[in-house]
Amino acid sequence: MLQTFPVQDLRRISARLHDEFNGLSHRCVEQCVSDTWHCIEHLGIAVTPHLVERVAREHLEAMINSVPPSQITRKTTRRQSTTLFTGHRAVPQPH
Repeated sequence: MLQTFPVQDLRRISARLHDEFNGLSHRCVEQCVSDTWHCIEHLGIAVTPHLVERVAREHLEAMINSVPPSQITRKTTRRQSTTLFTGHRAVPQPH
């Protein structure tokens, strides 16, 4: 059965989550909250604002944590890493 949802609930949830995940755009957070609401509804689970906020928070946290480190950090880390076989830092060859 299709449920309607109060828009003010979605706005409140989006505002709270945007304050928590301010590195993401407001539109991204709103879309995540809306998609979460529709997904829970589609699964036939009773939709509550609390459940939507919890699930959307987990999704947004996963989005933040999945961002790869910058290229600069990776290059620096590789240069200072140990070699696979010896566990010691590689010594550059003389020129």
